[in-house]
Amino acid sequence: MDVCNINNVQKRFSGHNKWSKIRHVKGVKDLERGILFTKLSKEIQLAVKLGGSDPGQNVRLAAALASAKKAHMPKDNIDNSIKRALGQTKAESIESITYEGYGPGGIAFLIETLTDNKNRTVKDLKHFFAKAGGSMSAVSWMFDKRGSVQFNHGSTQDTLDKMMDNAIEINGVEDIQELDDDDSLEIICPSPSVNVIYEELTTKYNYEVIRMSSGYIPTSTIKLNEDDKDLMEKFTRFMNNLNDHEDVIKVHNNAE
Repeated sequence: MDVCNINNVQKRFSGHNKWSKIRHVKGVKDLERGILFTKLSKEIQLAVKLGGSDPGQNVRLAAALASAKKAHMPKDNIDNSIKRALGQTKAESIESITYEGYGPGGIAFLIETLTDNKNRTVKDLKHFFAKAGGSMSAVSWMFDKRGSVQFNHGSTQDTLDKMMDNAIEINGVEDIQELDDDDSLEIICPSPSVNVIYEELTTKYNYEVIRMSSGYIPTSTIKLNEDDKDLMEKFTRFMNNLNDHEDVIKVHNNAE
């Protein structure tokens, strides 16, 4: 198996970069519950529309439900999200759109959204960029897209070393790293390999996949001048505005 060594950029993957999120969108203590549940509901709805309501046949839905469970999203909220996607209740069409631009200090941003009103979303994002002294512009050429699969030992008693040995044999795995919480590992892979890796981990090894996502690794980075108080205030405010917006699902940047 060809293994691409991306250790030198690993920490810049979304969630590993210290500037990727000022208030990290991981749980209810980091973001208002209502906003978090809205984001999760949209992801569930989109997953159902794209692949059906059976998580056993829809990997994206299985991952969305796992995220909702981890965030302690009420079962009624989850059920209603699925019903809306199936057309059993009135719902707006949800679109997955990625926006691009330069933020404070010339930092490049890719912003993934799930929105039922793209006019509202783009208006809000343009406002955030303008307030931060930036602008919306094409920057995706500055990033490489990668997939991420986080998992733990599930029903097995396998150690982290054993889990790593098994995972590295799966086709498509480029790198593996140990996470700080939950005694879990994260696999980095090409985005198209995420589903295959999920199937291998869950069916062959009986591991529990706790999160699947795609992210962007910058091909180069810009170092933020942390001594520039005005810049850091703008950057922090900009990041918080993005993370607090109910349509924004993920934020990627090339800050070092």
